[in-house]
Amino acid sequence: MSSIDEAIEQLEKSAEKLKKLSVEESKAISKSVREATREVKAEVKAEYAERKKQARREAKEAEKAIREARDRIEKALGGERAGSGGKRAKKGERDQQFLDYVERHPGSRLVDIANGIGIKSQSANSVAKRLVEQGKVRKSADKTYTLS
Repeated sequence: MSSIDEAIEQLEKSAEKLKKLSVEESKAISKSVREATREVKAEVKAEYAERKKQARREAKEAEKAIREARDRIEKALGGERAGSGGKRAKKGERDQQFLDYVERHPGSRLVDIANGIGIKSQSANSVAKRLVEQGKVRKSADKTYTLS
């Protein structure tokens, strides 16, 4: 075999070896990326799980603060809900509250009046019936109330 043939044969072997090494390198890179991806994915999941847990705690604290603020506001306005441990209204007090509310907000619906004076809708309905019978308020066809 001539030196040129030997050189060509050596070149072909080297090219084949480079090709195999390139394939092995690609496989090694892919494997490394998969492993690194799993590790990073696990780290990211853990980090976000902790962030979500913290956000849930903050949301619960905010909800609690809102409930407490609402309770303080209702108490300050004297609008504790019936059945929630509040005192029973004095005779005629609810009637007057109803009349005052309707005077300030003519055309109000019963649910709005009840919320406005801090009583349940059932109680407001009883007050409304009494005041309509007494001729102090009018109930319209669309179920809103105005002073007579």
